[in-house]
This record gives sequence, structure tokens and C-alpha cells, in this order.
Amino acid sequence: MTPATDVLLVSMPFGPLLSPSLGLSLLQPQLQARGLSCRCEYFTLDFGERIGEALYSKITSQNRTMARAFVGEWIFSHALFDWDAAHDERYVNEVLLKPPAWLGRNPTRLPSRSDLRAILKARDEAAAFVDWCADRVVEAQPTIVGFTTVFQQHLASLALAKRLKERLPGVFIVMGGANCEATMGVETVRQFSYVDAVVSGEADHVFAEMATRVIRGESIADIPGVITQASVAGPIGSGPAPTAPAVLNLDALPYPDFSDFFAQFARSGFARDWQPSVFVETSRGCWWGERMHCTFCGLNGATMAFRSKSAPRALAELTHLATSHPGCDIQVVDNILDLKYFKTLLPELAARKLNVSLFYETKSNLKKDQVRLLRDAGVMTIQPGIESFSDRVLKQMKKGVTGLQNIQLLKWCKEMGIHPIWNFLIGFPRESPDDYFAMADLSVLVCHLPRPSGVSVIRLDRFSPNFNDAGQLGFTKLRPLPFYEFLYDLPETARHNLAYYFAYDYKVPQAVARYADPLVRTVHAWKTTWRHAELVSVDIDDRLFVFDTRPRAKAPVSVFSGDDRELYLNCDAITDASPFTAASTARLQAMAGSRLMLNEGAKYLSLAVPVGDYQPSRDAMRQLRPLFATLDARDRSLVNARFTSVNRQPTGG
Repeated sequence: MTPATDVLLVSMPFGPLLSPSLGLSLLQPQLQARGLSCRCEYFTLDFGERIGEALYSKITSQNRTMARAFVGEWIFSHALFDWDAAHDERYVNEVLLKPPAWLGRNPTRLPSRSDLRAILKARDEAAAFVDWCADRVVEAQPTIVGFTTVFQQHLASLALAKRLKERLPGVFIVMGGANCEATMGVETVRQFSYVDAVVSGEADHVFAEMATRVIRGESIADIPGVITQASVAGPIGSGPAPTAPAVLNLDALPYPDFSDFFAQFARSGFARDWQPSVFVETSRGCWWGERMHCTFCGLNGATMAFRSKSAPRALAELTHLATSHPGCDIQVVDNILDLKYFKTLLPELAARKLNVSLFYETKSNLKKDQVRLLRDAGVMTIQPGIESFSDRVLKQMKKGVTGLQNIQLLKWCKEMGIHPIWNFLIGFPRESPDDYFAMADLSVLVCHLPRPSGVSVIRLDRFSPNFNDAGQLGFTKLRPLPFYEFLYDLPETARHNLAYYFAYDYKVPQAVARYADPLVRTVHAWKTTWRHAELVSVDIDDRLFVFDTRPRAKAPVSVFSGDDRELYLNCDAITDASPFTAASTARLQAMAGSRLMLNEGAKYLSLAVPVGDYQPSRDAMRQLRPLFATLDARDRSLVNARFTSVNRQPTGG
């Protein structure tokens, strides 16, 4: 490392392993524009090499027990606190290896014995690794060391900060990121005296100014959103935490500079076998949250106001990333897709064919032409916020969509080859068990569509309405999740202020595990037994052939013609049958009775996925072809011709 660095920006474990930090990569060019020397150091890569990619990824995956137990934070807590063997044994037994709390088959798997041995080995190496990191930083003799801390990065960052202050007493230590917002930032400065400052909120308008003043020896007391040791002893210590001013014009931000990450990645052992992915943002905040904040969502904190980049700027930045880092997946970190992009950015991406694979978070009330446009623009993975099929539960969440809309989107995603990431979210106060029995039955009918990742009981996240208005919404006795006791050797009040995730009781007790068990079991079957289920339609010569390999299919082959065919095709999107004749409504009800269509009151939705854009996988075709044999020779030939050679695997099954 080159000595005499003005600012060293650090990403500690367990930050993203195979991706650069977007936050640090945005701050670096802003610092350099002020004439300050600045580099980013990814100790994530070094620790990943020590413990292996498999364990690192298990710890950071948001769908695994290890992530929910905050194993990464527990490992590095041993580099900061002196835990005894009994304390560690309690964590392993009471948190990490504690069986799931539900009845039935919960999709969560406990760590294996080999995983546990690897976790304990990583724990034993944590302190020495932090010492090694400190040696590397000391070589650079930085004036300022800035840490990004999100998810499971806080304790590793604190451990390194403590060692740096011991070895370089004059170094200025600053932290920022989601773990430092508001109360959490105040408590970090209050409890850890070696942290000189924390930036709460978006750092873009304040970090470079703060760094410039620190290097000049000037006061930073008046910089908004910067929490210091002096300020926590004053009004901030007892009042609302300040927040840095939000960036209103995102076009004014620089392109992120990922060069330090890619240079370090190229020198690592991962370069032989792995392709990094990169992050980009085209907006901040959430336009839906501005109107109606989903009750469980704790994202954004004080920065809910929605702001987006202009389409030309977003396109230019995406083009820059695609050409600068060819082959890398580009993950868009936006909380929600800007609807204006359906008329501006996405058509341009589709026309330019950048050969990128993008990820976006969206709402689930998309139209079919919008789903097709996402595919054509290279958005091959979405997180559409599907948390339930129950209208009443969705209303309680304030999602602004219906269960039928959620299923409609899943069908169109399968047709267009888009992978939707979603799960069932359960456990809202005063929800009806009947809704869960109905969803269990409904899941049997839609098992041919992209499956959920699982079923999760809600937790209370800081900044969410469920947390802020807990008593009004039916929660009581809020306390940090149990793992926090094993992370911070601090008083309970301090742990409460540092925590982001909370446990709770219900004001009115409810047996969530009992009434959700049928849904849990059905989802388990959906993810395993039914993974090759298909319900597809082929429209040929004024006849619609429907082939059904779902486990509970009433008829493996159905053929619709005349009015029945028209009705089924018209219900590819949710259709209100209120104006229909009694005869047409009766036909729709018969189709629903045959499990080929869903209805909610007067609204109907066809369930079969049309063959065309969608082509079943080879495994699915092995189950479908015996159904073709029931047709006469001419029809069999026509149907076979529509099932072309498979060029891509479907998203569901």
C-alpha cells in the first residue's frame, strides 16, 4: 500500500464478497475531486479467501439460518469482546442450532456439522485477521479511515477501528451506512470512543466536506448529519438524531469508481473461478412508500422521498458499466422501479441490446407488456414484493395490490422467462387463519408457477410502521432479536439502540405456527415434489389445447373451442365478468371448477401459460409428451410443432 493516504475507505467482512461497495465507490471520486488522495480497501476478499467462498456466501445469504442468526457479526464480536466458552455455547445452542419454531416442514435448514466447525474456526481466526488488517492500514498512514457498515459489517469495522486508534492515535475514524442511521449511529459513537464520527443518512453532500475540514484541522460541528463524540454528550445525545441532507439531483452524482475492487479481485484467488457483479442505482427512496408505507418495511429511514435519475443519465451509466465490466451482472439497488422508465429508459435498453442481465425491485401490479419490456431490456430478475395471495393480508400490509394480481404476475414472469424473487410473509396481528387455509389450497393450483423462496414470519425492523406504531398495530414487548445478546457486551438499553431487528409479542395472542402449517407444507411440496408441474396452452386452428401435469389436475388434456376458447384467452389478464351474460359466466365458473382458472368474486384469471415466448424445459417435456399421445395424429403433429427446441430453461416449475 502506498503511504500517506488522505482517506482510506474500508469494506470489512461480511460485506458483499464478489461485488464492490456502491457507497464507497461513489464517495471516492467525490473525494478525489477535492484533491484528496483516496483508495478503497476490500478486506472482504481477504477474509473470503481465508474461510472459502461457500461459507462466506452462506453467512451473507439473506435466505439462510446463518444470516438470520447474524453469524458474521458473532464471529467478529470475538475480535472486540472477551466472550467465555459458556457464552459461545449458549449462542450455538440457543440461536444458531435452535430448531425452527413452526409446525410442519419449514424450509429453513440448520447448519451442518461441517458448517459449524468452519464457523468456529472462523471465529478463532477473527482477532488475528483484524490485526492483519490493521497492519495493512498502518502501512498507508491515512489521515482518515472511513468504514461502510451495512448488515453484518458493524462489529468487524468496530474491531478494526479500535486497533487503528491504538496504533495510530491521530487517525480520524468515521463510519456510515445503514447500520449508522439515526439512533444506531448515535449509540455507536456513544459506546465506542474510538469512533470519531458517524454520518447518518446519505453521505454524498457531507463526507467530502467533512474530510476536507478534518485534514485542514477545522471544526466539523456544524455539518448536518455528522454525529461526533462531542455532539453525543450534548443535545443529540437525548434528542432526535440528525440526518444528512438527501441528494435531490441524482444526475449530479459521479459514476461509481470500482477500479480498486477489480484490481484487488484480479489479485485474489477468486479471479480464476468467479465473475463479479456490480451495483448501480437509478433512484433513491420509494414512490409507493411516499403514498402508503408498507407496514413491515424498514428501508429508507428518513429518506423515503423518491428521486430518480433522468433516463439519458441512467442509460449512459448502465452503458458505461456494461462496457467497462463486460460479463458482470448489474444489480440495480433501487427500492422500486421508476414507472417513467417504461416509456424512457427500458425501451432504449431494449433497442440497444447491451447484453446485460439486470435485477430490479418492482411492484407486482405490472401489465403484461411491461413484463415483456423488462425482458427485452435485459431485466431478467425482479423482486416484485409478492408477500401473500390474500387480499385481506395484503391490505393489512398496505401493499396496494390483490392476491390475483400477484398470481397474474407470476404467470407472466414464467411466460417471459423472468425470475421473480418472492416469499410468503406471515404473522400480522389479527390476521384470519381462514386466509391461510385458503392460500394453502390456492398454492396447489398455482404450483406450475415460479415458486417462493419460503414462508417467513415477520420481524420488526427499525423505521418500519410496525416498529414505529407497534402498539397501535397490535404488537407489544418489543426487544432486540435474541442474537444481539451474543454480539454486544453492553447494557440492554445500548443493544436496543444498536439493533435493527426486533422480536415482539402480540397484544392478542395468535397461533401463527398452527394456522400457517398447511401453507408451510404446501410450499415445501411446491419447491420439491411439484417442481416439474406444468399447465400450458397451445392455440391451434380455433382450438385451445390445455395440458396439465400438476399433481391434482382434474383432466390432463382439455380442448376449448368457440366461445369457451375466446373466454379463456380473454382471461389471460384479470377480467371482470360483471358485464358478461349468464351463459358466459357459467362457462367461466366451469373452467374455475376444472382448476384451469381462478376467480375472486366476478374477476377471473386463466392459469395456463401460453406456449410461444414460453417453452417448457426438457424435464417438463418428458411429462408433457405422453399427454400429446392422447390426441389424434393430426393434432399431435400440430401440437408438437409448437413446442420448439428449448433454448432456455423456464423460471418456474
